[in-house]
Amino acid sequence: MNYRGRAVRRGEFLKLVGAAALMGAVPAQAQTKEMLSRPIPKSGNGERLPVIGLGTYGAFRERGDAAAMDKKTQVVRALFAGGGKVIDTAEAYDESEALCGEIIETLGARPNTFISTKIWQTGKENGRASIENAFKALRVETIDLMHVHNMVDAAVHLPILEDYKAQGRFRYIGMSHSTPGAQDGLTEWMATDKLDFVEFNYSVDVRGPEQRLLPMAADKGVGVLVAMPFGSGGLIRAMKGRDVPEWAREELGCTSYAQMLLKFVVSHPAVTAAIPRTSNPRHMSDNVGAGLGPMPNTKQRERLAAVWENA
Repeated sequence: MNYRGRAVRRGEFLKLVGAAALMGAVPAQAQTKEMLSRPIPKSGNGERLPVIGLGTYGAFRERGDAAAMDKKTQVVRALFAGGGKVIDTAEAYDESEALCGEIIETLGARPNTFISTKIWQTGKENGRASIENAFKALRVETIDLMHVHNMVDAAVHLPILEDYKAQGRFRYIGMSHSTPGAQDGLTEWMATDKLDFVEFNYSVDVRGPEQRLLPMAADKGVGVLVAMPFGSGGLIRAMKGRDVPEWAREELGCTSYAQMLLKFVVSHPAVTAAIPRTSNPRHMSDNVGAGLGPMPNTKQRERLAAVWENA
């Protein structure tokens, strides 16, 4: 299957969010090239997502002062300026849903944002209340993707998500889990053929999903959002003070270790998008660069992983 496809269109939107002011923060390559996008497998109209998005766990935990809120807004601007679209949040991430909703509304960016969020409740009433709170917090009538977070009470909540999808209030539904040791349980839910997406951790140091989750997602036509593509964060810290290998620069266009990690993740053909978390606009601008230029082949993927194995 050809996953490279057409470019993501965003011209008028970039004018709206003042992207020109951000060009100094966006890698030079991102100013002239379009980010790789992948098809949403169960989309009925060929919808595609740019491969680099934004995760908000921890990064958008609380509002903070005016300067802190402005910094969060600049992170979102940098995502859009670099061609990204996916913003992932959850009710469990403290104020994240509300902050994302406010920023997206302030930027007038709803038409160009793919919003992914999650409920984490037990019982039907709590689940429905959480869903309605998500609409209010995000300031939207329709949510692009709603997950059952960490598969909590999934048998109860999945029919509710299906109902909201049938009403047109959710465009897609999914299931997530953030603990590698428990993630294989997602295969049971993919087997029902009811899920449009799954979300789980995958990185050079968490490669378990290559055994079952990623092959099954490809086989079942389920989209994949990858959380924590930098592992716990220690992967980047381990390379502090080291230069990016010359071969990664020349062959893959990587200018940072973050881009190397992200290219490893999104080069897997079953991955729809990676959602690295950050509260730093310049880190976001660097991250989107991973969606540009050549993607590693099988041999180069192993070479990328070996950088950390041998560190």
